[in-house]
Amino acid sequence: MKKILYITTVSSTVNAFLVPHIKMLIKSGNKVDCAFNINKNLDDSLVKLGVKQYNIPFSRNPFGVGNIKAFQELIDIQRRNEYDIVHVHTPIAALYGRLLKLKFKTIKTIYTAHGYHFLKGGSKLGWLLYYPIEKAMAKLSDAIININSEDYEITKNKLKPKKCYFINGVGIDLKKYKKLSEDKISTIKESLGLKANDFVVLMIAELNKNKNHMQVINAMEYLKDRYPNIKLLCAGGGNYITYLSEQIISKDLQNNIFMLGYRQDVNNLINISDIGILMSYREGLPRNLMEFMACGRKVIATNIRGCRDIVCNYSVGTLVNVGDAEATAHAIEDYYVASDRRFIVSDEINKYDIRNVNNELLKVYEDIELEINGEKGLASYATNR
Repeated sequence: MKKILYITTVSSTVNAFLVPHIKMLIKSGNKVDCAFNINKNLDDSLVKLGVKQYNIPFSRNPFGVGNIKAFQELIDIQRRNEYDIVHVHTPIAALYGRLLKLKFKTIKTIYTAHGYHFLKGGSKLGWLLYYPIEKAMAKLSDAIININSEDYEITKNKLKPKKCYFINGVGIDLKKYKKLSEDKISTIKESLGLKANDFVVLMIAELNKNKNHMQVINAMEYLKDRYPNIKLLCAGGGNYITYLSEQIISKDLQNNIFMLGYRQDVNNLINISDIGILMSYREGLPRNLMEFMACGRKVIATNIRGCRDIVCNYSVGTLVNVGDAEATAHAIEDYYVASDRRFIVSDEINKYDIRNVNNELLKVYEDIELEINGEKGLASYATNR
C-alpha cells in the first residue's frame, strides 16, 4: 500500500474531475488523502471511503502571500503523514506541491497538466511567465501527465521531466449518457419554452472570459433573421452572466438565446440539442465535447489545442478559428440545413471512457511504484490517441 496525497488549488476540482481516479487508487489498495482550499464540500463518497481532507489557504495569484502559508502547511502535512506520492493538479497547487520535493527528497511527485497556460499560437505573456516556471518545476517532477497531444510534445521535447505520459483526458462515464424517448425530449423542450421544430445549439461551459461565449452570440446575430427557429442554450454559471445578458439584450437576441445557469441534467440537455458548441480560447481536453459525442451529437469548436484532439475529422464536427463569428454562423447553418447531422457513436469514444482512462492512470502509478521499490520503469509513453 502506498500513501498518496492529491493536491488541487480548490476542492471543486476534485469533485468535478478526480473522484473516479481516487476511488480507483483506493480500490487498488492505496491510502489517498486530499489537500486544497475548500470551496465546496468534498464528494461524500470519498469521505465515506476514509479520504482525509486538509484545508489549505491557496491563493489564485501564483505569488500571493497566502501561498507561502499554504506551502508551510503542506510541509507540516507531509512531515506528519510521510506520503509516498504527491499527485498535483492545477497550476498553483502544482507549483507548491512539487516544491515539497526540495525538503522531502524521497517523495515522488506526479503532475497532471490539464492544459498549460502557454501553447502554440498562445499569448507571449503565457510563454514569458508560465513556461519558465514549468521548465524549472519539471526538474522536481518524477512524472508529468498530459491530456492532449500538443502539451505532450512540449513536455517531451522542451520541459523534459524524468518521465512523461499521454492519457486521454480525465475520463467520462459513458454509462451515464442515455438516449431519451421522443416523448421525453418533447416534454423537456416544452419545459424550456422551445418548440418542436426549433434547432437547438447547446453550449455547456462556465460563463467566463476564456469560454468566449461572445463568439457564438455574435454568430447568432448573423442567423436570427434568416433562421429564427435556431436557438442557443447556454448551460453554466459564472461571473460573466451580467455582461453576457446585457449583450444579448443589446443585440435583440432574447428570443434566440437562453441562459440556463448551472445545470446537473446534462444528459437531458444534450438529448434535446441538435449540435454542441464550444468557443474557448484555451482548453486542455474538453470533456463537454466528449459528452456530446457520447450522445451522438456533432460539435462546432474553436481550432485550438485540445479541441483539435477531439474534433479530428468531420465525422465528429467542425473547427472554426477563434474570433470568427461569421464562420461560426456558417457552420451552424451548414448543420441546420444538413439532412444527416448525427455523430455515429463508435469505438472512437471508448478511449475517453473512465474505465480506460483509469487503467492508463494505474499504469503510471505502477511505473512510479517500481521507482519507489528501486526498479526501473518506463521512461515515458503515450496511450493510443
